[in-house]
Amino acid sequence: MADPRLEALLRALPAGQRMWLRAGGRSLWPLVLDGDQLQVERGDEAGLQRGDLALVVNPAGQLVAHLVERTAPLVTVSSVGVVDPPSKEVLGRVVAVRRGALRLTLPRGAHLVLRQVPAVSRALKRVPGLRALVRHLRDR
Repeated sequence: MADPRLEALLRALPAGQRMWLRAGGRSLWPLVLDGDQLQVERGDEAGLQRGDLALVVNPAGQLVAHLVERTAPLVTVSSVGVVDPPSKEVLGRVVAVRRGALRLTLPRGAHLVLRQVPAVSRALKRVPGLRALVRHLRDR
């Protein structure tokens, strides 16, 4: 999601409007895969809840979609619970993920499940041998 033209288009959207962006990276695996499409609803930090997937501008100026671990102050994390440095700006909330013909809508209630992902990931990492298996599956 590094294309400055797409970022400019997203910034120009009025609050509540939506736009599809291509995801890059593996920090939200298995929720979001490299190349998935993310539908982002334009909004700000006030519209986020714990467990949402927030689209933020990180300190390096990159667009990053990560899980909201906490609001006030905003804390975002990867799917395994790695805490991000404080974001510079919130651009919106991911409301749907498209992978090929599959489309998954993330209703507001989804945060109740999504907010558990980092804690479950941290617990599973402690199971002997599971970490290597997960890396193998992720890197395929």
